[in-house]
Amino acid sequence: MKKIGIITMHRVQNYGSALQAYALQAYISKLGYDAELIDYIYPNATHKKHIPLKKRIRHLLFKLAFCLPLSRKAKRFARFYSTYYKCSDRQFATPDSLMAYDYPYDALVTGSDQVWNPLHVLSDTVFFLPFARPHTPTIAYAPSFSVASIAEQYTEAIRPHLERYDHLSVRERSGQSIVRALIHRDADIVCDPTLLLTKEEWGALAAQSDYAIDGPYILVYILNYAYNPYPEINAIIAEVQQRLRLPLILLDAPVLDMKFDNARFVKDAGPLEFLRLIQHASFVITTSFHGTAFALNFGVPFYSVIRDRSGFDTRMVDLIDTVGADRAIVYDQPIDRPLAMDYTTTANAVNALRHHSQEFLRDSLKEVFTS
Repeated sequence: MKKIGIITMHRVQNYGSALQAYALQAYISKLGYDAELIDYIYPNATHKKHIPLKKRIRHLLFKLAFCLPLSRKAKRFARFYSTYYKCSDRQFATPDSLMAYDYPYDALVTGSDQVWNPLHVLSDTVFFLPFARPHTPTIAYAPSFSVASIAEQYTEAIRPHLERYDHLSVRERSGQSIVRALIHRDADIVCDPTLLLTKEEWGALAAQSDYAIDGPYILVYILNYAYNPYPEINAIIAEVQQRLRLPLILLDAPVLDMKFDNARFVKDAGPLEFLRLIQHASFVITTSFHGTAFALNFGVPFYSVIRDRSGFDTRMVDLIDTVGADRAIVYDQPIDRPLAMDYTTTANAVNALRHHSQEFLRDSLKEVFTS
């Protein structure tokens, strides 16, 4: 059995990061390979940024105020890692430690998530597989730049690593354009690893959680690291709640910024609980790519709230356009989409994207071992 090493952002305490890593490992294993996550710790000292004192104090106060639910959340993530990941026998806390690794893999795969986003990885090129030995096959499966263009200061560091890949794919059209501009190659567009698995497969995993859910409800999952949608997004949430007349579940929401009646705040969910919350929701409002992807996969009506349509963060809009869902709502503008969705066409498009992506991964792995 050929052994495949996968490098991705798998230990970030983020639902999408954890679940996309699980999905890619699970699907490669399903193909008959021994798939293993290279246990590279991201972020580490290489990725440290200056955080203003005011923000650090606010973060500390938040952790003190919600220490018990945040502790439960951390334990649920740790349990997910230990139960569902197969990791390398060594852990790597720096790029240099990984560069010196005498790995046991027959092929290396750069996994998905924002592993090629220069705003996150900075000068760290580990996710471009610089530690690959000359004759080890390399595959890029659905990495995301998450930006429309790459600043010139990063292009020379990236170019030689991109040229090294035997098979290249990306998650968005903007990523395809970046690869073409840098190395004059066409990268295939494939789905995020979470869409490699069906809603039935995710449902079976979600069932492993005993999280109690009283429905029906509207799930609100807002991330504000790329841009701050508050307070304008509250008008969207309020309008949806008024029209559906359902309670809200506010996942990881900033309590001080959101004041709603008939609302429950959830801050202790792990990856399995995240799956259950989306699976059983009547409607999802999210600024998260993976919130969007799982709503699509489970067939739950949703709004993907974006900053603008000019390409600042192309991930959600590209996915929505690819499957014809028409669900992107600009955060500071009135709602211009119906609440109801006809999932017939969208489900067919998701299945077609899944099939194409599975085929790319299956054929790429087969080819590197037969050529």
